[in-house]
Amino acid sequence: MIEFPHELAILIESEPTPDGGGGYKKGEWIVYDEIKGFMDTPSSHEVFQAHQLQHPFDRHLYYPYRKDINSNMRVLFDGDTYEFVGKPMDQGGQQEVMKANLRLING
Repeated sequence: MIEFPHELAILIESEPTPDGGGGYKKGEWIVYDEIKGFMDTPSSHEVFQAHQLQHPFDRHLYYPYRKDINSNMRVLFDGDTYEFVGKPMDQGGQQEVMKANLRLING
């Protein structure tokens, strides 16, 4: 089995731009990086617990260790966009694999 079989795009929001009337238009979501990862489906028990704690999520994302991906970014996978639920964490503290919970925001 391939450890990270899925192609993902990490998105970052661009800077707001002037709207010509003294205000600003919201930034666009653009590709920051394309990575390999593993999008896993949580168990029904994990989903239930997350809803009980009012922190629902739809997928687990595992990817090679790196520190530049943060919870202000989004993930594009298979035509769906996800937001981070909390900060990505070093899985097992070994600086090998990161784990993040994601919530579907469109799809």
